[in-house]
Amino acid sequence: MEDMKDELDFAGIAVTFVAVNKWSATFSANNLTDDTEFPIFQDTLEVNAWELQGGGKNDFYIYDADGVLHAHLPYGGEIATNLSTDEGYQNLKDILFDALP
Repeated sequence: MEDMKDELDFAGIAVTFVAVNKWSATFSANNLTDDTEFPIFQDTLEVNAWELQGGGKNDFYIYDADGVLHAHLPYGGEIATNLSTDEGYQNLKDILFDALP
């Protein structure tokens, strides 16, 4: 995601990336913040944002400029989103562009 964020910034495309670390994975939060420049929010058991959103590890939620959910892309779903592959990287980028005004 960091590479895509840099690529979009360089192209002058304003996109905000955030990640939500699962409440049960607090041990990994420091590793995540060391490797990224975008915000990482730490979920809590009390909030349980993953469950509220019906999401899972490595899912993507794409919101438009008005904050309306444009797409929920579950990892392992119909649309490949593994950013380590050319197909997954391009799919995510295409959907981001589709959500732009």
